[in-house]
Amino acid sequence: MEWRDTVSPMRKMGCIAGLLAIASAGLWGQTTVPVHNDGAYVVYGGVKAAALAKTVAAVLPPGVTLSGEKHVSTISLVVGLDGVAANLVLVGIPKSPLDEAAVAAVKQSQFVPGTLTGKPVPVQAFVWVPFLDAAHPAIPVTGALDAVKGMTPPRPVNHVEAQFSDEARRKHAGGKVLIAMMVTEEGLPADVQVLAPAGMGLDEEALIAARKYRFKPATLEGVPVPVPIVLEINFKFTGPQFQ
Repeated sequence: MEWRDTVSPMRKMGCIAGLLAIASAGLWGQTTVPVHNDGAYVVYGGVKAAALAKTVAAVLPPGVTLSGEKHVSTISLVVGLDGVAANLVLVGIPKSPLDEAAVAAVKQSQFVPGTLTGKPVPVQAFVWVPFLDAAHPAIPVTGALDAVKGMTPPRPVNHVEAQFSDEARRKHAGGKVLIAMMVTEEGLPADVQVLAPAGMGLDEEALIAARKYRFKPATLEGVPVPVPIVLEINFKFTGPQFQ
């Protein structure tokens, strides 16, 4: 799934075809360049996501009951070459004692490692643990946003133009910038980072535009949840335009 947006032509300069594709940490987007982040690959292009091989349901802490309110815990982690989860971190502001139970369940679950060209590599992963009601066990889920059952991916609600940098304009050059970010439960961009730079000042312009985006947040079983996405911003210089 993708959303594309065309940036309006620059005044008396070349058009910037600011095609911006939103890619989840899973299926969306294609690139031949693997992207690293803190020693782990971001799942994008040829990097295949880790999968849950065996899930362990979360156990409610003593004295905690589900009172009819849905809660989803979101956990970021790195799945190593051996399929073992490490660096588990709760994403967002912890809201419930259920979060600790979710982390314990993910630690006990088993993963199939992610791959690059068929070989296991350490990859970033995000796991959601939905607590729905007493009749539904809180089982961890992961994968591409459009493949997770009950998940609705985020949707942009505003239009942002990525500006052409002065240096790239002088050189009549363009490029593609890949940006990773987290879309929060409030639909705001967070942890915005350049994954693959284009140089010539285009990276900075892409970051400025990315931070201005606002989204209808992703939901899992109707509950807003934080999710990772990758933005692909293409700057294409097509030459001067004359009136």
